[in-house]
Amino acid sequence: METSGNFFVELQKLLKIKTSKGDLYKEAFTHSSVNLKKTSGESVNFERLEFLGDAILNSIIAEILYHNYPDAKEGSLTKLRAKIVSRAKLNQIGKEMGLSKIAEIDNHHQNFGEDIHGNLLESLLGALFIDKGYLKTKAYVEQHVVNPYVDMDGLDTFVLSHKALLIEWGQKNKKQVEFKTTQVNGLNPSFNYSCQLLVEGTLTAKAKENSKKKAEEKAAKIAVRALKLNRIQVEK
Repeated sequence: METSGNFFVELQKLLKIKTSKGDLYKEAFTHSSVNLKKTSGESVNFERLEFLGDAILNSIIAEILYHNYPDAKEGSLTKLRAKIVSRAKLNQIGKEMGLSKIAEIDNHHQNFGEDIHGNLLESLLGALFIDKGYLKTKAYVEQHVVNPYVDMDGLDTFVLSHKALLIEWGQKNKKQVEFKTTQVNGLNPSFNYSCQLLVEGTLTAKAKENSKKKAEEKAAKIAVRALKLNRIQVEK
């Protein structure tokens, strides 16, 4: 597998990484759609490194949270970690880092969806771990992932799922929360699910999206704001 000089330049310029293991990082940025293979016939893509990077990232974030929240219980630490390593958050970080700019993806698969950004972030960290070890990977995560893109001070008030928050609020306060979601065939194919959210039988919010899950989360977010609910704090 050839590694161009341009890739090395972009790796250093965009991601601040110097390495002699270009093939490793090239693999971390190769999508399976390219159908790249080694001379032995083995497929080359970022999926194995993504698997490794996911585990390494979870470990690093757990350690960071352990030191940043010394009084938080295990359950709260787990919730906080979930907010940082959620697919939506990793997609956002990977996108803002510009990882897809140096990824190799077949032209017929350019509409790859948002998950590609988070997948590339995880595969990058997998490559970093193999190349430089845990401590240097942790330092990179702190400097280039957590510090620029994660608000650690406001993390305990960040809502991971508005739907889950609303349902929990309803259960605690004996309020009936009901999601009525239907598939619709409107003029805009990007919004083919409609959700009406009722609280105690009263229409509180409604939203349309391209999936049932997204429509319900969007409606829940509107309802949380309308009801002025307090966000759940970290348990001490």
